[in-house]
Amino acid sequence: MSRCAFVIARKELARFFSSKVSAFVSIALPGLLIFFMWTFMGDAMGSMFAPDEAKRPVVAVVNEPASVAAFASSAGIDTAAEDALPGAEEMRERIAQGDVQAFAVFPEGFDEAVAAYDPASGEAAPQVEVYFSSVEPDSAQAYSMFSSLLDAYESSLSNRFDVNAGTGEYDVADEREVAGSVMVSVVPLLLVILVFTSVMSIAAESVAGEKERGTMATLLATPVSRRDIALGKVLAITAIGLLIAASSLLGILAGLPSIMQGAVDVNVYGPADYLLLALVVLSTTLFVVMLVAVVSTLAKSVKEATMLMTPLMIAVMLVGVLGMFGSARAEVGYYLIPLYNSVQCMIGILSFDLQPVNVAACVASNLAVTAVGVLALQRMFDSERLMFAR
Repeated sequence: MSRCAFVIARKELARFFSSKVSAFVSIALPGLLIFFMWTFMGDAMGSMFAPDEAKRPVVAVVNEPASVAAFASSAGIDTAAEDALPGAEEMRERIAQGDVQAFAVFPEGFDEAVAAYDPASGEAAPQVEVYFSSVEPDSAQAYSMFSSLLDAYESSLSNRFDVNAGTGEYDVADEREVAGSVMVSVVPLLLVILVFTSVMSIAAESVAGEKERGTMATLLATPVSRRDIALGKVLAITAIGLLIAASSLLGILAGLPSIMQGAVDVNVYGPADYLLLALVVLSTTLFVVMLVAVVSTLAKSVKEATMLMTPLMIAVMLVGVLGMFGSARAEVGYYLIPLYNSVQCMIGILSFDLQPVNVAACVASNLAVTAVGVLALQRMFDSERLMFAR
């Protein structure tokens, strides 16, 4: 690799980083957006589903049985004993004022009547009446919660056995398996999409953009070898792509515990796991850079390059989605298919189902295909028809 290629790469990086805003948006923003979005979503979900003692439904109960009172308290419902059911207007007024959200009327001697009731007798079962307002959200919610409470109470009366009522650990999945299942469903898809879309815009501007502006002709007229120009651009885009991949991965790992409400512990992965993941991401980024650079060289403008890359982006999304289903394949042949092999390797690493030979095949395949693509790219830069087409 000649010194000129590094000079071209340095100039390309200087041009990219000359705009601090553009560099920030391209590199840091994807990871930060994922982190902050998932953190805020996690906080919002926690607030949404956390019990709010200040907003416990209040149900006024006539002839309240002691058994139901105990059930209601444990279910997060406050009951208020009433001597008699108020009239319709008074009920509406108290519900509107928020004093109570519903009124439940139990027949006198409810517990004794339930204990003595025989479903096979054909007689009517003891009747509970619950009054509420369907147009008042709090009232409708109180009715739903109280009805569910009564259904659960009814089921408990004929209870003959319990399921997992002991103090043992019945879920045999450990923290590693829980983390693996979540990470596999999120990381490969997000990572390949973020890397591809970010590199796509940068490569389109670096090659097709220069052709469109006419600056490519000036660059090609310099004494620098065209192959060094092509290699320099690939090196610069690769460096930027790796920064984007690192930012995206850090954002995903940092934000995942928040969005999963603490159910995922990323600390179950060790340095070896992250090192292997970094190797896969590195080889994947190299392949993506080569692919989009070749497509950008074929285009006459940034718009045309973006249009040509759209089918590739769809293919990348499909490959990422496929990784969300099933486990990593064991056959080495699958790890020779660029991009698909990367997703499979990520699945194997994140689910602790790693086959070292498969990771080696993946990295070697990506590097080999990338090398062939770079050679093809250098030949494309030698083509007058491609480089000066307007």
